Amino acid sequence: MRIACAIALSFALSSSLVAQASKAADLVGTWELVNVKDMKTGKVTRNTGTAWMQFTKSHWMVINMEAGRKTVTDSDFEKLSPDAKAKANYARIWNDKNEQIFAARGGTYTLTGDKLHHPATVAIYSNIIGVDRVLKITRLDKTMLVALTEYPDDPATNVEFSYRRID
Repeated sequence: MRIACAIALSFALSSSLVAQASKAADLVGTWELVNVKDMKTGKVTRNTGTAWMQFTKSHWMVINMEAGRKTVTDSDFEKLSPDAKAKANYARIWNDKNEQIFAARGGTYTLTGDKLHHPATVAIYSNIIGVDRVLKITRLDKTMLVALTEYPDDPATNVEFSYRRID
């Protein structure tokens, strides 16, 4: 009886590890944010900018740019005063309302069951560096990735991200 239980347990554990490995392999690639759903209100907001998340076997990165982000040509930038250059550089990341319009972050990740742990090792918003942020994956297949936020540094944020594969 003990041998049968040990074999059954071994099979169950190896099946779980195979499922987890295939799930991790399914993450590899580039994903584009489609929409964000506020889980408290149910409101779904379609992404109008460009937001990509990319996974390798061990690393992740996000780059996000809001629609309508202003640009300054190199020749116009060179004509600006030092103070105006500082303001133009600030405007590359933040808008007039002090809202972030460009974001980038990345690091390593681990997948434990349906929990994607992704602490940032580099980020424009430095407060999240080293924080073990978690996405709970609710759907992952060849074309879609859907995940809920579980952020220990921001527990009030309760949103669902929906991504589509673009590579």
